[in-house]
Amino acid sequence: MLVLALDTATPASTAALVEVTADGLRGVAERRTVDPRAHGEKLAPEIAATLADAGVRPGDLGAIVAGLGPGPFTGLRVGLATAASMSQALAIPAYGVCSLDALGRAAGPGRVLVATDARRREVYYATYLDGVRVLGPDVARPADVAARLLRAGVATTSRARNRAATEAAALAESETLEAATALAGADAARVAAALARAEADYLIGQATARDDGIDLTGREVPGRSSAVGHLVDRAVGEGALKYGDLFGVPVEEHLLYPPGAALVALAADRIRSAAPSDPLTPLYLRRPDAVEPSGRKPVLT
Repeated sequence: MLVLALDTATPASTAALVEVTADGLRGVAERRTVDPRAHGEKLAPEIAATLADAGVRPGDLGAIVAGLGPGPFTGLRVGLATAASMSQALAIPAYGVCSLDALGRAAGPGRVLVATDARRREVYYATYLDGVRVLGPDVARPADVAARLLRAGVATTSRARNRAATEAAALAESETLEAATALAGADAARVAAALARAEADYLIGQATARDDGIDLTGREVPGRSSAVGHLVDRAVGEGALKYGDLFGVPVEEHLLYPPGAALVALAADRIRSAAPSDPLTPLYLRRPDAVEPSGRKPVLT
């Protein structure tokens, strides 16, 4: 079956033709143009050129796979609207996949950070282990990515330490109260208990506020390095290339945009089983700039 893959979630618009067989995939043709302001102008000619390169017509297609993002609103909707329109016109199913997942799958084995440019000095990012997503997708400033990854990585340990601290503090308060009651009576015991609770709060606070250098309360720790070298082995995506000096890991410059074959691979099981079309819901991850007006402005004063 011939499958058309489309992605406009990054500055590149991609059209690829992939053959899906019972036991594998074969890339047939692919066109890509990198221009963040020309998705609408470039995608349709790329589709036509890709099909012409393979010597096939739109009627020969059996399915369409579209990258859902995350990505900027304007570019992302071009690919999704095109995929949905072609799906309806050709009466073939359309399937959506996360665009970052395609980069993560194409990156192969190991611990990989995928980062694409989200503009506004931010990146869309996710992490992968052997091609399978572990964390994300999300959007953040490059300098904050390492802290978020490390916080997520130590969350389970931190919760366990906090529970242990809480139990120890409760036991200390109980023992202090019991001893004070026996030695000095109830009034003195209440004073001692208040002191014990203050000590317990201090112990719990120490366990909660800091864990392996990570502030679990959400406050930023001054002077923390933004490098993610101890968390991932390498990075892919044009966002990783743009902010590579901050991430501090090797960047695979040949893998900056979602490959068509990887997009199709993520939907291969649905394609082979002839599953019904997916709702092509975009992953925007942040609110649009446009907002409804709060009220009408007076014309006359």
